[in-house]
Amino acid sequence: MALLQVQGLRKSFGARRVLRDVSFTVDDGEVVGLVGTNGAGKSTLGDVLAGITAADAGSMTLMGHPYAPLSPDDARHLGVGVVQQLVRIDPALTVAQAVFRGTPQAGRPQAELRRQAQVLLAEVALDVDPDTPVGDLPHFVHGLVETARVLAEDTRMVVLDEVSAALLPMEVSSLHAVTGRLSRQGRGVLYISHRLPEMLEVVDRVLVLRDGRIALDRPAAELDPVRLAAETVGEPVSLPAPRVASASAAVPEPAGAEPAPVPARTSPRLAPSDEVALRVRNLRVPGAVEGVDLVLRRGEVIGLTGHRSSGVREIAGALSGELPAITDELVLHGEERCLGEDDSALHLPAYRPDDDAYGVDPGETIARTLSQEAWGALTDVRSEIATLRGVIRTVHQLDVKTLSITTMFGALSGGDQHKLALARWMSSAPRDVVVLHEPTRGLDVRARTQVRKLLDEATADGTSVVVVSVDPDELAECCDRVGIVSGGRVARWIDTSELAVDAVRDRIVEAATAA
Repeated sequence: MALLQVQGLRKSFGARRVLRDVSFTVDDGEVVGLVGTNGAGKSTLGDVLAGITAADAGSMTLMGHPYAPLSPDDARHLGVGVVQQLVRIDPALTVAQAVFRGTPQAGRPQAELRRQAQVLLAEVALDVDPDTPVGDLPHFVHGLVETARVLAEDTRMVVLDEVSAALLPMEVSSLHAVTGRLSRQGRGVLYISHRLPEMLEVVDRVLVLRDGRIALDRPAAELDPVRLAAETVGEPVSLPAPRVASASAAVPEPAGAEPAPVPARTSPRLAPSDEVALRVRNLRVPGAVEGVDLVLRRGEVIGLTGHRSSGVREIAGALSGELPAITDELVLHGEERCLGEDDSALHLPAYRPDDDAYGVDPGETIARTLSQEAWGALTDVRSEIATLRGVIRTVHQLDVKTLSITTMFGALSGGDQHKLALARWMSSAPRDVVVLHEPTRGLDVRARTQVRKLLDEATADGTSVVVVSVDPDELAECCDRVGIVSGGRVARWIDTSELAVDAVRDRIVEAATAA
């Protein structure tokens, strides 16, 4: 008898049918991967299992008994624990209290919870003081706190919904170790992820959710990332196109930096110009960044990655003007600047996906969200028609799953929200030098291609981009060069132009692990 049996689940939101006829099983000790495009219904299925929303039709059994949870607490009581993609934890709780909330140990004195919490936090490779308030933690580690909570729960079935999306390779390895432990304990695991190479390393079987139905149910050993990506979107997929090199000599890096020549290759993607958009020499952020040299060419995309304490976030904060920084030389748009004398000297526009509908009002319509002028402003009919045509074109180009541009932004899938918010930001941001944090986080293979197209269009117009990310696939797909940050410095540059995407990914993981 299967641990979890799902039969004929259906769920609609208004006229939009999300789950049409979903049926599958998960056995004791089995780790089942669930993949699908953005808007395919993965999170909705997770919400049904978690008791967050009820199915319109269909049935579920857990350990042979009917299972129809009325709330997340009811689901946990019945034996299903869930770590959601967007984690909501009371910021006033300590980490120890957050780990044990909803368990029989909740409510015990902090001193009694501390030691047990330390053991569980160590298992998920989260080095934080259990007495720290959750509100003082960066949001990207909340998923690890939730994963530690799952270990503390006495649940038989665990749903991990995009937990790895914001994790470093080392942290993903710890998550996989936790998943293995859950499996050895006889628990079932439903592992939802868009990071296909990592997912295939840990799951026993893969389900592909497409058009509201299970389109594929196959052992993981029979699949590889490229084939699984094709099954996910229902058509063959292609690897990111490489750059075409400039005929001129590459701009030399500052002293101490690794040169990054761009060899000639045939490709529809334009190569960076030889013109320097940004040059920074000996960038320092007190206590975090020891001395970083950067050269960014016009139309180039460089990536920065590293461990949490490497200084990579502080470098990004210095570039966007959020942290005080010092430089020996700063050239922006061909003009020499001096940090400290002019507060606007290095305030590069920065985009960050956040947990509040990606920085836009979730109660607003798609049309109003993407409109560049204030809604209701005095204008002419032709301008309004042109604006709405532009909105429709963007929604179509990005393959947003919606029946109307009057749909509320918050009703879209997380991936569709992310794509539209990024497109909106890119169209309004100054098109010179920008910083993007995790631009393809949580997106499926097709959506990642669409985001890369946005970047290609921007760089073709002369925009230079710094991508800050923990995802090696994202860096390999989007960047011309990738800098591995360690100890407050860029320890190594990886040139992506002569390597296949999977080879670049392997080099990034190897370098980041060794740093």
